[in-house]
Amino acid sequence: MNWTPRDGDASNHHTLVDGIPPYMASPLQDWFRSQFAYRASGRVGLRYNIEKMQRYDLATRSNPLVEALRTIGPDRLFDSFNAEQALRIIDWTIYDNAGRLAGYGGPDQNKKLEDILSAGSSMWKVGQREGVAGLERRVPEGVQQAAEAAMSVPGAGALLSEAWHAAFGRSPDYEEAYEKAIKAVEEAGVHVVTPNNLKATLGTLVRDMKAQANWKLDLPTTDADVPIKMAEALWAGQESRHGGNGYRKPTQAEAEAAVMLAVPLVQWFTSGAIARR
Repeated sequence: MNWTPRDGDASNHHTLVDGIPPYMASPLQDWFRSQFAYRASGRVGLRYNIEKMQRYDLATRSNPLVEALRTIGPDRLFDSFNAEQALRIIDWTIYDNAGRLAGYGGPDQNKKLEDILSAGSSMWKVGQREGVAGLERRVPEGVQQAAEAAMSVPGAGALLSEAWHAAFGRSPDYEEAYEKAIKAVEEAGVHVVTPNNLKATLGTLVRDMKAQANWKLDLPTTDADVPIKMAEALWAGQESRHGGNGYRKPTQAEAEAAVMLAVPLVQWFTSGAIARR
């Protein structure tokens, strides 16, 4: 449980915030300095990590920052960023750190960053999806735990992980998120519903389950076929699969809803919770 001031409103105090609010700027600047400067053994003062900044410049292919780092140092460079620029280089630094050995510039540095973001109630968190580390939008803890469990299953979990990263990452691709959410459910469902047709689409799965009319969750209710309705909604809502005049990319809300629908469907199919009764 996070501390709340005695005279504060807990509901407002822990509301997730975007960007870099003033109270988070100083610790983030300290973290940034630790990524792009270091104390060399036997030398006085800081040495700047020029090589790391060069990697960033090559990756972003935008206005290079290496000369600014050489000239003004990491503190003043960080101060010159607006929120979007700061989050962009932080996002890349997380990715770069994940591929390094433990210690300086390694994954443990990402843990230090997440501690800052969590303590400051940032809407951004350090995420890891299919070997790609970076900033992701923070969701309620219970939702995150359910998603992590579903993403850990073989096969479908990897697709769901890609969908999650495409929906909630710093560089979202909502069409990709929706498409991978459907593919995750297809991968989870075909082995249960159509094991003799592993290339079946989600539409085929829904059609067959509705025709058989006995696929349900173990719930004492006439609405225990709700997974079929959820899968049908997921399939019918993907307008981007249509060509011609019917084509439309999904919105952010639609993509996020698709991924959130896919999480329980993948879990139910892979755990055996939904079966023919």
